[in-house]
Amino acid sequence: MEPYPAGPEQPYVPPTKGPAPASVQTAVKLIWVNVGLSVLSTILTIVFLDDLVHDLVNGGDGTISDDTARVSVIVGAVVGIAFGVGIAILFIYFLNKGANWARIVYSVLTGLGILFGIYGLFGSQPVALLLLGIVSLVVSVAVLVFLWRPDSNAFYTAPQPR
Repeated sequence: MEPYPAGPEQPYVPPTKGPAPASVQTAVKLIWVNVGLSVLSTILTIVFLDDLVHDLVNGGDGTISDDTARVSVIVGAVVGIAFGVGIAILFIYFLNKGANWARIVYSVLTGLGILFGIYGLFGSQPVALLLLGIVSLVVSVAVLVFLWRPDSNAFYTAPQPR
């Protein structure tokens, strides 16, 4: 009697996570909203540059000049927005892929950002920047809520495809 011929082996197909659930997609959209708010905040910083420089020079101990304060505000705004947008895009990519480490790191950084943002609300600033800061804080809290919902937890704790 002849043994049964062996069939061709099926190639291994690793499990996939599938598409991100609605809560993760909403969190990612809200991250984009925060990126837009950051860009708007940078534009308003340039618009209110004279007021910000005046507050910085007059609020200090008198050792900073107008020119130094102006350059500091401009460089801080431009470098901050470039770094912030780059980091946000990186996290959006990994959050959509289901990387749990990205969710954890993003949550820690956002939590710290919320704390510093609350502290920043008590500084001297134009009303438009204050309102923008409050809206950004609310959006940041909403992002954290959506990233840690039960369907998001299931997505991020599912086995990673190799």
